[in-house]
Amino acid sequence: MAQRTRRYLIRRVTVVLLTLFVVTLLSFLLMRLSPVDPATAYVKRNSAVVTQEQIDEARVILGLDKPLPVQYFDWVVDALHMDFGISLGTGNPVTEELAKTVPVTLTVVAYSAVIMSLGVLGVGMLGYLWRQKAGGMILSFLTMIGISVPGFYLGTAFIDLFAVRLGWISVSGNSGFARYFPVALCLSVLGICFYGQMLAALLEREMEQDYAMYLRCRGLQDGRILLFHAFPHAVVDLLPSFAQMLGLCLANAAIVERVFSLSGLGYGERKCVAEGLHHRHAKCSRERFRPV
Repeated sequence: MAQRTRRYLIRRVTVVLLTLFVVTLLSFLLMRLSPVDPATAYVKRNSAVVTQEQIDEARVILGLDKPLPVQYFDWVVDALHMDFGISLGTGNPVTEELAKTVPVTLTVVAYSAVIMSLGVLGVGMLGYLWRQKAGGMILSFLTMIGISVPGFYLGTAFIDLFAVRLGWISVSGNSGFARYFPVALCLSVLGICFYGQMLAALLEREMEQDYAMYLRCRGLQDGRILLFHAFPHAVVDLLPSFAQMLGLCLANAAIVERVFSLSGLGYGERKCVAEGLHHRHAKCSRERFRPV
């Protein structure tokens, strides 16, 4: 048993390492396949007049003169040491930018997870109780719409309706929960609609199991069976799939945050590049590329 477990762990770790290698390699190659020359773009952001000498100098400073395998190796090694270089947008170390923005995004995802959990439980329970009623058809139609509408459109509609037309909320100057709630709500709609319907289907399946029939024979009411027996089983079956939704919320947050101008991973703080840019391999300010 110990040998089988060891082989299983080695196989899983190997798969994870190969996956990381393929993902990082594809990400690196896709960036390099872009028609935009990084050195040229770098110089254009720092100088009004662009010369070939400046571009060649920037290519050496940025390490773009090295062969692609060497660039990829340096990139991976720096990433393993948590050295992501200097942001060309702000001039600050990327780790500092992440330290300011990641907590905001994680807070949004945490609020979204709470809202999503409560919504899924409510929609799932109502979907099961109304499955043979008109309310169930209406709820199913609404959930289909919720699944189809993207989060950034929900954010735009939310601002237009509640902030512009009705004036119930303010989209700027909020603090605490009010600052994160609109973004978290827009992110949670997809999960509520999708997993709410899934939970309703799981509840219907559990209520048809043999143990439910046995409990009915013992005299228990359907409501008690649903709440104390079928519901826990259905939630446990739903948890692995629901956990994947949190990763999707983390990715979608980068888009929805820009709609609400929330300084998370998707928006961040933009500063003037003229304040100075520095690369991790060599200091390179705007003065180096300013024409005399």
